[in-house]
Amino acid sequence: MNVLHLVQHFKIGGLEKMAVTLMQKSQFASTSIIVSLEGNEQEAVSEWPALALFEQKLISLDKAPRFDLSIIKKLTEIIKTHEIKVIHSHHIGPMLYASLACLTNTQVKHVSTIHDAWYLKSFKQRLITKTLNKLTKIHWVADAQVVANEFYNETAITADKTILNGIDLQQFNHINEATARLKLDLPADKKLIGCSARLEPGKGHLDLIKLLPLLPKDIELVFAGNGSLRFSLLSAAVSLGVVERVHFLGNVQHMQLFYSAINVMCLYSQREGLPLSILESMACGKVIVATDVGGISEVVTEEQGILVKPNDSFGLKIALLKALDMKYGLCIREHILAIADANKMSEAYDHFYNGLAS
Repeated sequence: MNVLHLVQHFKIGGLEKMAVTLMQKSQFASTSIIVSLEGNEQEAVSEWPALALFEQKLISLDKAPRFDLSIIKKLTEIIKTHEIKVIHSHHIGPMLYASLACLTNTQVKHVSTIHDAWYLKSFKQRLITKTLNKLTKIHWVADAQVVANEFYNETAITADKTILNGIDLQQFNHINEATARLKLDLPADKKLIGCSARLEPGKGHLDLIKLLPLLPKDIELVFAGNGSLRFSLLSAAVSLGVVERVHFLGNVQHMQLFYSAINVMCLYSQREGLPLSILESMACGKVIVATDVGGISEVVTEEQGILVKPNDSFGLKIALLKALDMKYGLCIREHILAIADANKMSEAYDHFYNGLAS
């Protein structure tokens, strides 16, 4: 079966990594491709070098930041050239273009993964989603049960399936802490709180920087990822007098090094589905501190970490201090081994694709 995964861009993020993992591990990997609406292949590989391993399967449409009707024609050409049977969209923009492409390519089945439901707070996004669901047949898959519930509450559409995100458990494993810190040029004698997320609004980076002056001086922050807020976050660290305690690593190509180097992984997001960074860090045996949003509570129990309410800086401070004293290591990894294996995720999606074809 020929499968086309459609994403907004090839910037490194949980959604994008999940789509790439599906393309690689599926039983249909040899006949799958991944298409981004924005950017070009050269930019993609430059920012995310690992994509070079299957560059022949990447297609970028270089869409401008506005609705572009020509994208429908380009997708149709790709569908015909590659004899696509299933188009799998990831999030609202790709879902829109995939749905419109399926209007004229009725033989193609459309699967759309709901990675989170926060965007449906917008009336416009709800209207687009519900309208397209009526115009075309979309087979909805949620990446967590809470996401499926939120999706139904906002749209009255029931997800066909819930399939938890999975990660490559061979890739994400603990490396010696001292070795990891040395390779990333991080201090060997500090307690490191890490956050792996794009430097964009809603991910909680600024909250962590503002909290840092209230934490013991042997605690420092480490951010993996790039984004539009990098310079404003750096400025905030300077103004608060903690710039020497905040490490901006940019895009880290070997994330197991990052997770192995830190003591606690913190994702203080305002909204999430089921973030891969949580799963990846747990696979490396790390304790989690995260906002109780999306599907995080479906994988993090009190034995693996602490969940806090959004906009609760005092609760965040207490949670971080407690997390630094919690038991970490193999016990956390074993929990993730049982529930978040990328192979099992791929098998579930393959079974879903096959069901559509029967």
